[in-house]
Amino acid sequence: MKKKVKWIWIGICTSLLLIILLVLLFGHTILIRAGKFMAPQGISNADVAILQGCTFLNEGTDTVLIRGINLLDSGKVKRLIIVLHSDIPSNTSYLLNQDYPGLVKKEVQTLGLKEKDFGIVVVPISHPNTLTEAEVVLEAISKDHIKSAILLSHGFHTRRSYLVYQYIALPFQIKIFPLACLNSYEPLDSWWSHAQGRRYFVEEVIKLAYYLVRGYVPLKLSY
Repeated sequence: MKKKVKWIWIGICTSLLLIILLVLLFGHTILIRAGKFMAPQGISNADVAILQGCTFLNEGTDTVLIRGINLLDSGKVKRLIIVLHSDIPSNTSYLLNQDYPGLVKKEVQTLGLKEKDFGIVVVPISHPNTLTEAEVVLEAISKDHIKSAILLSHGFHTRRSYLVYQYIALPFQIKIFPLACLNSYEPLDSWWSHAQGRRYFVEEVIKLAYYLVRGYVPLKLSY
């Protein structure tokens, strides 16, 4: 097992060196394609939209939530599945004993959504977080005979989330479509010109490599 991991890391490091060389030679085009790879935006119709990584309470309206509402209004999905982690965000003014899902429900309803338009799935914090999240969410929605879902996530995090959800969804026979919601520092034609965009891209590439090395996502699905 250790030998296999060693060779995987050698392959990843070699690939990174080749990528750096290619960037130096064909920079602009490769950087655009790299951004599109890490932030896929394939739009399709589906039964539900899974909203991953939404921020609520004192944060303003989240871009993922806005995009999800747009999909619902346009008829591309029938319902939104809002994913919450089991801890209350530390940057909110709410006390830890508050009903966080209940507060989020009220906040979403103030945006015009009815109770039938969305559901909330609370996910425990357990490493690896994205894998645990996918297992809990897909187990929950499979009980409603969901067969397709658009996965909305933030920017460059989308590729890893998509691969994990796609893998976990296989036994449930649920088709996953990725849709990255970009921040102001992540325009796909110039993300590298923003320090925050460069940092976020590198962080997500490293995390994706970690998931592949640990076997959380099979290499055959890493495209």
